[in-house]
Amino acid sequence: MIIDGLKIGEEVKTECELCIVGGGVAGIVLANELSSAFSSIVVIESGSQDYNAQAQELYEAESQHEQIPNPLYSRLRMLGGSSNHWENNTSPFSPLDFEKRDWIKNSGWPLGFEELSDYYKKAGWYCGVGDDGYDQNYWSKKLEKNDLAAGSQVLKTQISKYAVPPVRFFQQHGDVLINSNNITVYTGLNLVDIIYNKNNKDVELAKAINTGGNELSVSAKIFIFCLGGIENARMMLVFNDKYDNQLGNQGDSVGRYFMEHPTPRAAQLLADSPERYSFYLGEETGDKLVAGYFSLEESVVRSEQTTNLRMPLHPSTEYMLSDGISSYHILSDAIAKGDVPENFGQHLLNLTADIDLVAEAVSRKKFQKSLFDYSKNFAGFQMPMMMEQTPHRDNRIRLGSKKDKMGISKLKIDWELKESDKAMVWKTLELAANEIGALDIGRMRLLYERASRIWGDQLGFSQHHMGTTRMAENPDNGVVDKYHRVFGTNNLFMGGSSVFSTGGHVAPTLTIVAMTIRLADYIKREYAHD
Repeated sequence: MIIDGLKIGEEVKTECELCIVGGGVAGIVLANELSSAFSSIVVIESGSQDYNAQAQELYEAESQHEQIPNPLYSRLRMLGGSSNHWENNTSPFSPLDFEKRDWIKNSGWPLGFEELSDYYKKAGWYCGVGDDGYDQNYWSKKLEKNDLAAGSQVLKTQISKYAVPPVRFFQQHGDVLINSNNITVYTGLNLVDIIYNKNNKDVELAKAINTGGNELSVSAKIFIFCLGGIENARMMLVFNDKYDNQLGNQGDSVGRYFMEHPTPRAAQLLADSPERYSFYLGEETGDKLVAGYFSLEESVVRSEQTTNLRMPLHPSTEYMLSDGISSYHILSDAIAKGDVPENFGQHLLNLTADIDLVAEAVSRKKFQKSLFDYSKNFAGFQMPMMMEQTPHRDNRIRLGSKKDKMGISKLKIDWELKESDKAMVWKTLELAANEIGALDIGRMRLLYERASRIWGDQLGFSQHHMGTTRMAENPDNGVVDKYHRVFGTNNLFMGGSSVFSTGGHVAPTLTIVAMTIRLADYIKREYAHD
């Protein structure tokens, strides 16, 4: 049953066994998994079934690092959450992602891959990509495609799967929220306060208000916050201010270790034709698209002490790969601003060397002819990597001085990509380039000369927010334990990517769902009635 929280009375009180705060991916999966285990479940969602601009405004940050997109634009505050605009890119984490790596400070999860692996199959079903796994040998045979890294001891092919069309979680899995007699969903209500009993370590009450100030108070035996990778930390910072850092913040970890998946375009793969690489370009099979991508073998990542890197292939034209055209854009932008760009002389040389391509590109653009039709102008592949950012305490979410319309402090995002992370990307690319050459499957070009722009104005982001209420063995360097329980509490849990100890090099949603199913199993074992 769904109740419009914008229409509730001044003060509504309700009791339940389980209260889930947040109706995005994790919240919806929890409701589905736990619907038969509890007699009464309440779900509180800030948004509604449709996009609501007033709710969305509550995501706006007070400030953020200039390269980090404002969460106002990267998240969606509505039932189904950000699955309402995701690409449905799914891949599992690897065993290495969960391990303590001596060369990466703060790495290591309190659980291993083997504790999560069995949940990936059902997670695939939730994400609309089936339960047929991600084994590259299976997909190579099924699709009759060549695995170009087969036999390599350095490079391997991994698999991404995408549902076609993308799964919107409320549309696909929201029936239980609408039709279950034991589940009540309140939309249009925003969490603003909790009551925490310091003596017995229980959260006893959650309070949420609508835009008119009317309040819902929920008493429950169990609370699970699934507000998102940033909002989980934001609200926990608010509550820790009230309760003297007793809620998972004993080690000053709430909001820290914030990670993204930067997407540097630091290399190109030069090739004669795209046909040989068809396994990596994607093929629809049934209701999903399957595509390969390159990464390093885990043994190489360990021996070379680097991070992993997702290296997909996007067909490109000679115009997109041209240094001259890149320099043309840099010079044009600088001249328009009255500036002299860095490496001015090199840009002039690039422009001169590729003058024919630049002239044709300008002409084509003027007469609105395609520059990027690779079926006519194929020259190789762009490689828009997804990199693992290592966890650092000083990358963090903080509370600002300004308040939103609900009276909650807006957030500030402190973020920096460390030079050591950049160095490990270059190292990984060098290893991949040498192996691709040795396998005679193309030639990789590493774009060292563009480094300032690659890590500067051209750096993209996957807009995956991770690590801000991270999982750890103890509260000295984390917020929740291996079962998602907040340190210092008996009955408060966290769901979503905020609990990730490290971020991996693949999109997080499949792992969010797998971890949520595992959390639901734990809740059923420990708390559910017969």
